[in-house]
Amino acid sequence: MMNLTRQDRQVINNFSLFNKNLEFKKDLRSISSNNNLIAEYKLESDEFNPFVVYETPEFLKCYNSFLSPKVEILKDRVLISDHKSEVKFFTAERAICRLPKKTISELIKDKIPDTQLKMSFDNVKSLQKFIEILKLPNLVIKQDDDNFHSFLITDLKDKKSNEFSISTYQKTNKDYYCKVPHFYEMPILISNYKVSIFDDEYILLESLDIPLKYLIALEPKPQPDSKEREIIKYYAENQKRYD
Repeated sequence: MMNLTRQDRQVINNFSLFNKNLEFKKDLRSISSNNNLIAEYKLESDEFNPFVVYETPEFLKCYNSFLSPKVEILKDRVLISDHKSEVKFFTAERAICRLPKKTISELIKDKIPDTQLKMSFDNVKSLQKFIEILKLPNLVIKQDDDNFHSFLITDLKDKKSNEFSISTYQKTNKDYYCKVPHFYEMPILISNYKVSIFDDEYILLESLDIPLKYLIALEPKPQPDSKEREIIKYYAENQKRYD
């Protein structure tokens, strides 16, 4: 029987901020509207028959309106009730919803992260606070001048952009600079995270507190134009001759 805990509802609400479509099942998965974020979470609720909802915020409000909701899952609808009232909520067809086709594990496969660090509860809270205050779109994860992993909130398209930076005080010998575009559209849940960075592809955030993960696409590094590629190829071939 589906019996969503407070934590379950908090995560479902978080998922609905970047995609209102959701398949309700024990292992939740969601994908953002522009396909740059995949989120996964294992519900605390007992197992139940899966169903798809088109308007998750509405469904959650209905569920939260009951003090002790009883849920009955039928073929094309879900009944939420208590001893004196009932809500009938129609489910949706998978074909009309935006749902992830692959799991995070299937996307990562056997790839090894280029670097790893920890993002604390306070780090996430501060980043979200200044994204809201400064209205800045981009997150940068990089090695700072003191060789610590650090986070930077900025507008990469504006050379005079205001900025907010915060150090993790975790040492690194890797010189790197990873850009997360549209981070302001990714309201990740405040938690402590292990961060794994796969250069030029994505970052993986794994909560250290609850069974929650986010896989976020990185901005790809610019590729050389055709003329520049020819020059690089020419020098590479000539270098082989001298080697």
